[in-house]
This record gives sequence, C-alpha cells and structure tokens, in this order.
Amino acid sequence: MLNYLDKFTALLVQLTDDERDEVVEFYREYLLDANIQEYDDCVAELGTPKQLARKVLADYSIRLNENLTAETSKKKRSQTSVRTIWLVVLALLSTPITIPALLVVLFALFSLAIIVVSILLTLGALVIGLTLLALALITASIGVFSQSIWVACFYLGVGLAIIGGELLIAPLVIWLLGLIIQGISILTQRLYHRFVKKNRAERGGRHHAQKR
Repeated sequence: MLNYLDKFTALLVQLTDDERDEVVEFYREYLLDANIQEYDDCVAELGTPKQLARKVLADYSIRLNENLTAETSKKKRSQTSVRTIWLVVLALLSTPITIPALLVVLFALFSLAIIVVSILLTLGALVIGLTLLALALITASIGVFSQSIWVACFYLGVGLAIIGGELLIAPLVIWLLGLIIQGISILTQRLYHRFVKKNRAERGGRHHAQKR
C-alpha cells in the first residue's frame, strides 16, 4: 500500500501541499479501512497510481473552473479552462472503459482537435496574409514616392489602415478564442462526467463520512 501511495503522491505535483495531503490521507484511510495492503490489490480497487492521479487532478481542475467568479479575469478563465481541458483529456484517455465508449470519446476529442486546429490555422493565415499585404503596400509606397506622391500616400494609407484594423479586431479575436476555449472545456467536462465514474473510495468515502 505504501508503495502505491508513494507513486500516487508523486503524481500530484499540480496540487498544493494541503490539497495533496488531504487526497492522499483520504485514500490511505480508505485502504486501511478496507484492509487492502498489497500493491496489486490497490490497483484492482482504485486503478493504477497514474489513473487515480489523473482522475483526482481532473476533479480538482473541474471544481476550480466551476468556482471561478465574475470578477475573475478573462486571462485567468482561459488559463484555467485550458488546464481543465488538458487534465480531463488525460483522465479520459487513462480511464478503463468499454471499446464502444472509448471510440465515442476518441471521436469526440478528435473532432474537437480538428475544429480548434482549423480555426487557429485560418486565423493565423488571415493575420499573416493581411500583415504581409500591409507591409508590401507600405514598402511599395516608399518605392513610388519619387514618382507619384498621391499613389505613395494611397499605398501607405491602405497599409496603415490594414494594420490599424488588425489592432482593432484583435480584442474581438481574443474574445472569440476565449469563447471557443470555454465551449471546449464544457464539452470535455460533459464527456468526463459521462464516462468517468466515481471510484469505490469516493462512493464509500461519502457513506463513511455520513456514518461518522
């Protein structure tokens, strides 16, 4: 049991010391109460240390995401959502579930990945293309300045307008990306709640707490 808990503890580095101690103590008490001592018996009861740790980290991250307030900054919300998505995906991929359920999870995650990559590539290509066009127009304005000041001013004005438009639209793009991240976070959490069930310790833990 000690070897199991030591490996489990080492995988909880993303939690605070108090959170880690609380989680480890909870599972230590459960294993002691159930008289489970051997490593293989611990795995049979709770899964491997990695599987259990990923589930715990996903649970904590989801709870943290749900407890964000209206005063929380957009940057903090996005960072928390990205962290939640990553931990939930890891928990989903390490959960022993049936083949049909696994195929559903993989298909959903693959679809989300395609959507995100497509959006990012489209936005990236658009920004790069417009920026290169603006720089080309500004450069061209310098080249034709001696030939026609009006053409040069036109090229320079259009180039600066494109750059200015990009700067004005940037907050909207950032907001859109934040919205997409939030949506993906909600979808992955729903997948998690659908396919990752509470382990015996969590179910028995609440029962044990009520008895006490």
